[in-house]
Amino acid sequence: MFTSVQEDNASGNETPEVTERKLRQHLEDAFHIARELVDSIKFERVHRSPGASTAEKVSNIVAQFSYFKDREMVRKRWK
Repeated sequence: MFTSVQEDNASGNETPEVTERKLRQHLEDAFHIARELVDSIKFERVHRSPGASTAEKVSNIVAQFSYFKDREMVRKRWK
């Protein structure tokens, strides 16, 4: 689960493709992971957490990694 990644719209209708693109950019910017490595990460599913988003609160991103090694690499960068 990833927090503080801004949404395009306040209606909460962001497509999964847009959400995945934003997540990849977030991994590159906030986690300082090389672009080539970020591009090689495979996801099973990426979506925003359900529920109505408000102006002051951004919906979290939920991502399911295809490979355990990718998930662990990102998790270790976070700590």
